[in-house]
Amino acid sequence: MQEVLLKKIVGKQPWSGVLLLRHLGLRPSSNMHLHVVSFDIPWPANYGGVMVVFHQLRALHRLGARIVLHSFEYGGRTPQPILEEYCEAVHYYPRSRSLWQQVSIEPFIVRTRKSGTLLHRLLQDEYPILFEGLHTAGWLAHEALRKRHKIVRMHNIEWQYYRQLAQSAPSLTQRLFFEMESLRLRRAEARLLPFADDVLALSPSERDYFARYPVRTHYLPAFHPYDAVCSLPGSGQYALFHGKCSVPDNERAALWLIEDVFAGLPVPLVVAGMAPSARLRTAAARQPNVRLVADPDNAQMEALIRQAHVHLLYSFQSAGVKLKLLQALFGGRHCVANDYALAGTALHPLCVRANTAAETRHAVLSLMAQPFKESDIAHRRAVLEAHYSNEHNARLLLAIVAGLYEPSTAERV
Repeated sequence: MQEVLLKKIVGKQPWSGVLLLRHLGLRPSSNMHLHVVSFDIPWPANYGGVMVVFHQLRALHRLGARIVLHSFEYGGRTPQPILEEYCEAVHYYPRSRSLWQQVSIEPFIVRTRKSGTLLHRLLQDEYPILFEGLHTAGWLAHEALRKRHKIVRMHNIEWQYYRQLAQSAPSLTQRLFFEMESLRLRRAEARLLPFADDVLALSPSERDYFARYPVRTHYLPAFHPYDAVCSLPGSGQYALFHGKCSVPDNERAALWLIEDVFAGLPVPLVVAGMAPSARLRTAAARQPNVRLVADPDNAQMEALIRQAHVHLLYSFQSAGVKLKLLQALFGGRHCVANDYALAGTALHPLCVRANTAAETRHAVLSLMAQPFKESDIAHRRAVLEAHYSNEHNARLLLAIVAGLYEPSTAERV
């Protein structure tokens, strides 16, 4: 009876279902088991995708969910005992990235995560399954999983993301790989997603895109490191650009800022991120006002974010939601962003928009002279904690897992 009432109310007011879970005494988190299949080991949480996964685990654990985590091990990332603090069980699977894996109509990022051992473990019980990204959804259409509740968290419209990566790739080999992968991902998306029960999107526009498939689609904002806005008032001494430097789009944005915006500007720029290339290191070394911080750990990155005076959020592609934008808004001071970085969000009022080099230089110089005020922090709290609360969104996710929440016409407005 309570579930029927909840569904009726949710149908009229899309967010009320989550808020009413406590009011109606419904606790889908109690003794709720959930398989989470992650494309990578989600700790350290030092780039966007794993940040979403790790802080989702943390938020679900706080609500009492009992998580069985499955992660793929590659790229130098190793098993992490901290994950056992948030999960009832943690399993790791090797990911082979041999060139032979390219000889397939399946996408490389899917084929290399299609573990038979993973499927065997998923079949040991009847728990719902949350697949993180199309990367992990290779078994979605398997006959043995047909009756299971299957949820796919899409971190991008992957085929579009890979097409945009091709446009930013520095070499012909990389461009060809990304173009081929984009074609394979487009086919895989159309083939696999109809076998899901629910698809979770990071933005309203991506939710509307996935609504073309015969599944329930939901907008579920990204999980992030912050439980509250913790920006510091006052002034910092530098501008900051941060991101995973090995991603072509991030490298392109960093080079543009170094060479076209900050060259000759009387403002220090810090560029921080994982795996910067020799090209990026050289470009930073040429500018006396630019400092490159390579491979910072979580504590270093957090300190850089909180102490910066201006955050630079730049991208040349609109795919996905930029986690570094949420990091800067929750933990930093002034933010300057271009339209690509803000695409798919409602965060425009919290940033100064600047798209050209001249606009960016003007914005940086103006903001460096303006202390960050308590009223700025209050404005951020009003916007961010209403829509990007980890606890609120974890409750929404558990309601979806429990079958207590369905998308409505009102949610699509």
